[in-house]
Amino acid sequence: MAPFSLSKFKVELKLSINRLRLLQNKKSSLNAKARREIATLLETGKERSAYIRVENIIREDFNVEALEMVELYCELLTARAGLIEQSRTVDPGISEAVWSIIYASSRAEVRELTILRDMLTSKYGTEAVKSAMDNTEGQVDPKLVRKLSPQAPSAELVKLYLKEIASVYRINWRPAGEESDDDDTPSGGVKELAAPPTSFKAEDAESEGPNDSTDIATGVEDVSKDEEGIDTKTSSDKPVSESPAPENEPTKDAGKDKVSAPAKQGTPASAAKSPVPAFVQPKATKKPPPPSDGLPSLEELQKRFEALKQR
Repeated sequence: MAPFSLSKFKVELKLSINRLRLLQNKKSSLNAKARREIATLLETGKERSAYIRVENIIREDFNVEALEMVELYCELLTARAGLIEQSRTVDPGISEAVWSIIYASSRAEVRELTILRDMLTSKYGTEAVKSAMDNTEGQVDPKLVRKLSPQAPSAELVKLYLKEIASVYRINWRPAGEESDDDDTPSGGVKELAAPPTSFKAEDAESEGPNDSTDIATGVEDVSKDEEGIDTKTSSDKPVSESPAPENEPTKDAGKDKVSAPAKQGTPASAAKSPVPAFVQPKATKKPPPPSDGLPSLEELQKRFEALKQR
């Protein structure tokens, strides 16, 4: 037997990784085709044939998962190859990977794994390799052992596979003894949608107060009603009293002019409903922002009221 060579071992690891990836892709493609064939069998009522053939698909799926695990172990040994050369015994950091690769070499259809097993035999001895192949001490990954086991899949797993295939290919099929639920399949119709939530009630809307849009609409209606009731005559058409009214008691005509003037010149609703007389000094309040729509400001209206009083 040739002595162990670390450089050759690394090369075989890379070849094994490439081979394992190719086998995974090949088996996955074949399984996809086999699934379509089983869907056809279910659609034509050949359930017996579908039950038998789906077991082969399950077995191939397990093999693909096992090959993926072995590929990861090969990558791990490639990264930790220095631990193999250090001692004659298996380092705990790579023990599971070494024993799992040896175990899979006699059960997976990969020639490169057999070469790796022979090289590891020259490194660790025949007895250690034989123990790993039989898994006498349970040193192999238990999940890998299950995936490579030749035991037939359970009946429950077979039914699950068939139901999944029928669902993917939109076939209304159920195992014998199970009621067919048409609503669960795409061809069985559409379920009735649930009613929308009705947690919002009219009482909640009333407790929240009036809406902003309602306030605006109400204000506009009030302004329009005020404009209809205001006399359309200007203050210039009415005679002005010869004796001017005292400053602290405004005349009725002045009051009318104060109401009609802003309404005719398009003042806001708040200014038209409650005008501020010129002789009353308003309290210190925040001045409203200057109008941006071309309407006269409050100061301009006060100047007009003073001019009307002096006529």
